[in-house]
Amino acid sequence: MPDLSRTGPASTVTSGTRSTPLVPTGGWTPLPAVLNGHAARLRDRPALSFVSYGHDEGGLWQNLTFGQVDLRARALAAALEAGFPRGSRVAVLCPQGNEYSLGLLACLYAGMTAVPLFPPEDPRRQNQLAAVLADADPVCLLTVGPAAAACQELTDGRAPVWLVEETDPGWAAGWSRYRAGPEEPAYLQYTSGSTGRPAGAVITHANLVASTRQVIDGCGLGAETPIASWLPLFHDMGLSIGVLAPMLAGAHLALMSPLAFIQRPVRWLRLLDAHRAHFSGGPNFAYDLCVRKVPDPAGLDLDLSCVRVLTNGAEPVRVGTLRRFSEAFAACGLAGDAVKPSYGLAEATVLVACNRPGQRWTELALDSEALSAGLVRVVNDRVEEQPPKRVTTVVGCGRPVAQEVRVADPETGVEREPGQVGELWLRGPNIAAGYWRQPARSAELFDRTLKTTDGSRPGWLRTGDLGFLHGGEVFVLGRLKDVIILHGANHAPSDIEDTVRRAIGEAVPGGVAAFAVPGTDAEGDRLIVVVELAAGADTAEDVGLRRRVQTAVAEGHGVRPHNVVAVRRGTLPRTTSGKLRRGDCRRHYLATVSTTDTPPRGTEIGNEVT
Repeated sequence: MPDLSRTGPASTVTSGTRSTPLVPTGGWTPLPAVLNGHAARLRDRPALSFVSYGHDEGGLWQNLTFGQVDLRARALAAALEAGFPRGSRVAVLCPQGNEYSLGLLACLYAGMTAVPLFPPEDPRRQNQLAAVLADADPVCLLTVGPAAAACQELTDGRAPVWLVEETDPGWAAGWSRYRAGPEEPAYLQYTSGSTGRPAGAVITHANLVASTRQVIDGCGLGAETPIASWLPLFHDMGLSIGVLAPMLAGAHLALMSPLAFIQRPVRWLRLLDAHRAHFSGGPNFAYDLCVRKVPDPAGLDLDLSCVRVLTNGAEPVRVGTLRRFSEAFAACGLAGDAVKPSYGLAEATVLVACNRPGQRWTELALDSEALSAGLVRVVNDRVEEQPPKRVTTVVGCGRPVAQEVRVADPETGVEREPGQVGELWLRGPNIAAGYWRQPARSAELFDRTLKTTDGSRPGWLRTGDLGFLHGGEVFVLGRLKDVIILHGANHAPSDIEDTVRRAIGEAVPGGVAAFAVPGTDAEGDRLIVVVELAAGADTAEDVGLRRRVQTAVAEGHGVRPHNVVAVRRGTLPRTTSGKLRRGDCRRHYLATVSTTDTPPRGTEIGNEVT
């Protein structure tokens, strides 16, 4: 068996860790032990299937049974145990496919801390990937042959690269049968899209099992409920749907790549039909993409009557999207209650709340002015004496799943009364242990004390999300901070602003603001960039500002600004210390720019006039 920690002659397994029997202790069993039991009982049943579309438009299925998954995971785990100390970080940089699942499961079998990442395929994401690897400091990189050279360059050869597909199944006998404890780290889920210091949420084995059980219970999963997914496996929701939930439930997963979905969304729908999938999901934009790219569902030979849960999460859920998708694919037998708005975050491992099978989402019409003041005032259908000037419709994300959710004042930590908006706070067995090697940042969010009328209660997570509870359901209104979410991806505004500043030498130093504003339901949020020009706003056309900003941001971040606004020096609202007030920038923009997003002459964006 090779020693992965260095080059040279092969070595044998010499783990000094005492083997732990694979038996439940105290009613808790780690995922590898559960999967090992599935392999004993369901050895020849299909477990993982990856469907590729490169050479066959109908899809080529690569299948692994539960017995094969367990065997190969044990073999790779034995190799990891031979090369590295227990608990070491091991990065998984495989492309979407069965090898990714095997690499992650092998880390869990070996007691290593997995770091699920993406392969170095997109040049625009190299800096982000390098930053995460520098933070995690893995001892080994798991990937496949075509990506090996690029992975090696990421760490300048400091960490050895191991090809998952070259693992000899015969090594499985050398696995130590290690059984991780509940509080041991299982993996690091990185949450930041920034090129600054990333944040890796430490997910323990207890968190993993608790959260996955919540997904199974909340979505009605079991061994007889097939699952399908195209979500990237390095994403928290993709990892849950695409590896953890199927393996814990003993269900058969059919996986495809995100690129295959983006190229032809109908492939996902056909996979749901072919696999007779009970459960799948995606971000809001995915459902709009299906409606746009599949114009005549009734003309397809497509049967979606098998689907009971299509979770909609990972970005703001839009009522119009839910309606359009459900109505469009009702012609294919899709149940009207199949699409399920949900809420989760990496720090809670993944799931917080969801709509249960058979339950249709809840819509609330709210008084917009009251909502802006932090009050939840539901507009009645009957004619009111003083009807609101504006109404905002929000959609519920269902009830919490085996955890507590409260609404708190983000400044004081005092629980707010029913009918008030505040920060969502969570407590439960799924809450991560904190951020990897960031005690100060962890202390800001984890193990907080909620002040209630009954006293103080410790152990809460601050989510940074604004929302409220109504009728037992969770309603999410957005982030307290400025993270921009476009097409399911998080973008730090500071990163986009830095890109623009580098591209536009005519900009005032520090004079760039990036933020998102609502677009149509079909397109999602729009990215707006405001630039202070040293020579004045009238020079924007002369310097080609719009074109240059759009090109730089598209190349650097994979998104295209919907509008670029030029303003005079000193226009952007700032704090007394000079920091941008992006929320004020956004509010000024919405209040002064026309619905065509063409800033008219004389529009006030901040303190000055364009």
